[in-house]
Amino acid sequence: MRVSFLNESKWWRAPYPSAVSPWKGVVVPAVIIFLILYLLQPFGIARMESGKLWATLGSACISGGVSSVFAWVLPWLFPRYYEERAWTLGKEVLNTLALLLGITVCVWLYVAWLSGVMLSARFFFVVLLWVLILGAFPVVLFAMWNRNIQLARNLREATELNLRLTERHEVEEVPSPSLVFSGGTKETVKLDAQAFLYAEAEGNYVRLHYLSPTDHRPASKLLRLTMKQAEAAVASTPFIVRCHRAFLVNLRHITKVEGNSQGYRLQLEGCAENVPVSRGYGKEIKERLFVR
Repeated sequence: MRVSFLNESKWWRAPYPSAVSPWKGVVVPAVIIFLILYLLQPFGIARMESGKLWATLGSACISGGVSSVFAWVLPWLFPRYYEERAWTLGKEVLNTLALLLGITVCVWLYVAWLSGVMLSARFFFVVLLWVLILGAFPVVLFAMWNRNIQLARNLREATELNLRLTERHEVEEVPSPSLVFSGGTKETVKLDAQAFLYAEAEGNYVRLHYLSPTDHRPASKLLRLTMKQAEAAVASTPFIVRCHRAFLVNLRHITKVEGNSQGYRLQLEGCAENVPVSRGYGKEIKERLFVR
């Protein structure tokens, strides 16, 4: 029993890819809902003598409006909760169920107003049942299926990248430029580009990870700096690139690539933490990883 619970807990926390095109998650379900409502005509739509088209269009617009809140408004209000690298399958399922509940409440109010029916708990559960039948099971099933598809693809590509990493020749010794990071304060950090490992955004700060010039062990420094300023500081260094909204990475220090449903994670020599690669930067990383 305990082993089963741990497995389920691990499944619940499994990384899940966030939507690349949120508008598709708004428009496509709204169109499907319109078609289903117009063809099946539940909620008393079949008994309407006129205005069926406008009634179904109204319901589809409600679905699109609620979906827009979940696609753009909530991530804007709660960015830490909706952060891509912290998004899991469990969050995706809960977010979807909350979305369906929001649609249920709005459709319940809309249909009651449209048909003149009194609001009641019984009528609410009827609407909820229809929404669950039409949306919950296929949406949750799609979430699991989509996660497995993404995971299989990224694991396959990570394996290919690791094979190429083992075949990569040593980079020729060339003069390594100096990097200068300076932000909103007078504090400045100067690094040899070859010693730079990666940079991670932390609110209004950026944490620089690098090899110490004294003992060549990993060290870090928190600097009041924006990621845009950090990216400008490494702009002339082709082997240091943006791999995530919150990360810069030195491609020369990559020792292994791991894949999950959200994209890739890069293992760097001497680093305990892996660096994430979001899907938006995955293609560029693959293209530039082997440029000497």
